Amino acid sequence: MIFSIRSKLFSTLLLAVSSVVLCMYLVMQWSFDRGFLNYVNKQDQQAHEAFAQVMANEWKRSGSWQNLKDNRRRWGSLLESDFGLSLPPPPAGQPPEFQRPPPGSRRPPLGFRPPPQKRDQPGAFNDQRSFSGNHPPKNHLPPPSGPKPPFLLDQNKTVIFGRSESIHDLILYPITVINNDELKVVGYLGQLPKKELTDQLDLSFVEQQSDTFMLVAGLMILISMLAALPVAAHLVKPIRRLMHGTQRLTSGQYETTIPITSKDELGQLSKNFNSLANTLKENEKARRQWVADISHELRTPLSVLKGEIEAIQDGIRQASPEAMNSLHGEVEQLNRLIGDLYELSMSDIGALNYQKENLKPLKILNTTLDLFKYEFEQQGIELVYSPTSSSESSFIHGDSTRLKQLFSNLLKNTLRYTDTPGELHVEHEITAAEIKLHFKDSAPGVSQQELGLLFERLYRVEGSRNRALGGAGLGLSICNNIATAHDGEITAKASPYGGIWITVTLPLLKTQTG
Repeated sequence: MIFSIRSKLFSTLLLAVSSVVLCMYLVMQWSFDRGFLNYVNKQDQQAHEAFAQVMANEWKRSGSWQNLKDNRRRWGSLLESDFGLSLPPPPAGQPPEFQRPPPGSRRPPLGFRPPPQKRDQPGAFNDQRSFSGNHPPKNHLPPPSGPKPPFLLDQNKTVIFGRSESIHDLILYPITVINNDELKVVGYLGQLPKKELTDQLDLSFVEQQSDTFMLVAGLMILISMLAALPVAAHLVKPIRRLMHGTQRLTSGQYETTIPITSKDELGQLSKNFNSLANTLKENEKARRQWVADISHELRTPLSVLKGEIEAIQDGIRQASPEAMNSLHGEVEQLNRLIGDLYELSMSDIGALNYQKENLKPLKILNTTLDLFKYEFEQQGIELVYSPTSSSESSFIHGDSTRLKQLFSNLLKNTLRYTDTPGELHVEHEITAAEIKLHFKDSAPGVSQQELGLLFERLYRVEGSRNRALGGAGLGLSICNNIATAHDGEITAKASPYGGIWITVTLPLLKTQTG
């Protein structure tokens, strides 16, 4: 089963919120339980501290605990009146609680019924259930009856009322009186701290709070579900636009654009998509223009060849050496065009072979200029270049054959398009990091708009595509690819001599070698 991004986002948001809510519920439940238990123990502590003052006044009346030991009914009365211990009435037919037992009887003290094996143990004292005279049914919580009965101990910490075996777990509150301007401890009240809640009201309150926490947690999860749906839909909306835009793009609709509605990653992705669509549109336009230009460039020499051959076949022209030379010239023109196209395509796909080594670019430039001196003289174009011996110590890492091809194409471009008489000034400029080679020729020049198009393939300034000057507009494109392959660049601007100023920039080696 395949889940959509919307479903995954919704599930992720819901899972994250539910996990947080569950953790909050558990932490709050744990914190509330502990806090409420501490609260109950604190209430018991306050009750014991107040009852300790009552017991101090009781001690002052007789100066000892002996009267209270002999009058257990008095102890029960103090618990009921001053400690807040609620004592139920005795069952019908039984004497009242805390009534002094008749002589010789073995009635349990304070009216509670201890376990049979401890019935004869003096001073035994149970919790508040003991005052009822009856044991509650099993698994039945007793009704609320206030705090548990305290333990009473004398000044030596001997148990007077309470279970002796629980003395080690008690929290003791001293019973103090002032005797001869001195504070004297005459006994202790012992509190047995609660480790868990047993009172029915307390448990009911905790259960009610737990149900409330659970209800709030459920409502939070429900609200999260309702909120996650539109949030997931909102987050998926730009992704859907990208998906539909990509489908239109793959079908050839390169004018497709996507509105940018945010500045986040999705907004940046939409911006990149629009750039891609625009690039594909421009590439498609260039491809169509490329096909049209190639068809034109190939059709022209082929048409000339076909016309001359048919003229020879029809006897209009003789197969003379002049006719053969004309046919050969057209074949050579076609061969150069195909060769340039091949090199340009190989360079575009990165398959053009470069044999790079450390070499002197100015030495290659001088060699290339020497090869073209005669052609420049024949055409009436002055070639101006003044090399220096110190300048030939600069090295680059490159291919000498490709650099010679680059310089040759630039020189051929000047020979092809510069008016006669004319001039070409070749200069160099060396810095610590690069070398710049300047080619400045004379008129005619080109407009500022056309300067940026010179290095596009098959572009020529003349709009009529007149081939009388030769060339197919691929030479400068090949120069641009060669310069780029050497980590350099080639630019064009207006020449101070009225023509074009072409600059080739190549990076120098950091360590020069001789």
